[in-house]
Amino acid sequence: MNTTRPYLLLPLIIAFSAIWSSAFVGGKIAVHELPPMLVLTARFLLSCLVMLPLCLSNIRALLDPGVIRTGLLLGLLNNALYLGLTFTALHYISAALVVVMVSCAPFITLLLSAVCRLEQLNRRTLLGITLGFAGVLIIVGLDAIRPDPLGILLALLGTCAFASGTVLFRGKASGLPILQLNFWQSAAGVIALAPLTLLTSDTELTPSPASIWAILYLAIIVTMGGTALWLLLIRISGAATASSYHLLNPFFGVLLSHWVLGTPLQPHAFAGAIVIAIGLSLTVRPRRNTVYEPASQGISRHPHDDVSRSG
Repeated sequence: MNTTRPYLLLPLIIAFSAIWSSAFVGGKIAVHELPPMLVLTARFLLSCLVMLPLCLSNIRALLDPGVIRTGLLLGLLNNALYLGLTFTALHYISAALVVVMVSCAPFITLLLSAVCRLEQLNRRTLLGITLGFAGVLIIVGLDAIRPDPLGILLALLGTCAFASGTVLFRGKASGLPILQLNFWQSAAGVIALAPLTLLTSDTELTPSPASIWAILYLAIIVTMGGTALWLLLIRISGAATASSYHLLNPFFGVLLSHWVLGTPLQPHAFAGAIVIAIGLSLTVRPRRNTVYEPASQGISRHPHDDVSRSG
């Protein structure tokens, strides 16, 4: 039984949200000089190269057909579709609206988990997610939104792909090794996005040191560390609850943008953070006389699951 308590879970949530949110800052630096598809392809290729030696320590787990199949499918949903579509949406709608659309992922994940009978809906979780989403709206500011139908459609499809990947991991991959899954996820991103990169990129690009460092950060810290934390949180909390942790991302995104890019801080960002914190307290707090159950409860344990602890 997993006895993870809220005070132990909170540092994992904060670390995950800070790392995940920093991808927007690193991406902003990189795409200022390079095409988005090139940035994503380079990010996933570098992460594959870094993870491969680590994965070879247990080559049986790396070459397990179930790990390969699930990892490639997760990579198609999480890396190629989610990131590819949301990056493309930025050409049509504001970053603020993309954040709002992506923050709908907890609602979609909750509904998919209920439809697949992986988790049960309860009023407290629904209230927590609703409050969290309200906090996101406060942070980004509805006055900054200028909708475009195509941009909204792209962001919504990307969000649905990400929510589907979350539910897939909860239902089919909770017992599989995280490190090897992450490797095949990145490999799927390279395979899917490389052709688009060749079609859309200029052969005479000369990236600056800042762009190179941003891609390295995205590959190692975000793709490896952030994704590993994300899959671990799904395993601990379940798909719907873990998805609600993304509601913190806009707040950390605002702070990191201020520290790194010099974006002005607005008072409503802190008001939104308070609302999000209240919402998260409702989704994270266990029911009375209970502790957190592992997300893989009732799912057969994979023989290589010990490898996941190295991720």
